[in-house]
Amino acid sequence: MKGRKISLITALAALLVFSACSGFQDRTLDYLGKRPTTGPFFEEDKTPMVELNYAAADIISNQLSERLPLGSPITVTMFRLRGNALQTDFAKILTEQMASRIAQKGFAVVADDSRFPMAPVAEDIAPPEKCVLAGAYSVGKTRIFITAAVTTVSDGEILGSWDWTVPLNTKTRSLLPIQEDPFITPMVNTSGPIEKSEPARATPQSNYIPDEFNNQPGFEQDIMN
Repeated sequence: MKGRKISLITALAALLVFSACSGFQDRTLDYLGKRPTTGPFFEEDKTPMVELNYAAADIISNQLSERLPLGSPITVTMFRLRGNALQTDFAKILTEQMASRIAQKGFAVVADDSRFPMAPVAEDIAPPEKCVLAGAYSVGKTRIFITAAVTTVSDGEILGSWDWTVPLNTKTRSLLPIQEDPFITPMVNTSGPIEKSEPARATPQSNYIPDEFNNQPGFEQDIMN
């Protein structure tokens, strides 16, 4: 009799263990093939740079269509890295994309405005106005901050401008010599207070050449310095 009780208890225990294992297996199968709910710790923003730059150029073009006289020539200066005179591949591509998009919108983007006709297209329309497209950018921890504007050469009036950002991802980082040049690291101090013995960085001078009347676009002269 005692042996039968022990056998019965053993059988019940085995049945309970089997049921628990079966339930655990079923619950485990529910999670197979599913991603963790937390996701990756850092998810890179892969938004194409050209899309963001074209969108910014569209906004500036809309502003110019309301204020810039027809036939006005727009020259282009290389976009600058704030606090550094280095010309990067990022700046070259950024400048080209902005100029290209503004030209696609029907504006006269020219390399040399000295021979461009400045006569009004009609008697009741204002004469063309020489302008310049210029811009600057700063490298942040996760994004690149950009400012661009089209200003008149005669008095530096801003006719169109915009501020936007592009992600600092694998593609844009490859256009910036971040590893090679210590002065182009993201502008966030992560190493503690700067020692007093560290030499001060030289402030680059603007390479804009005034015209014959010694006029300078206000955007290049004021905002970008």
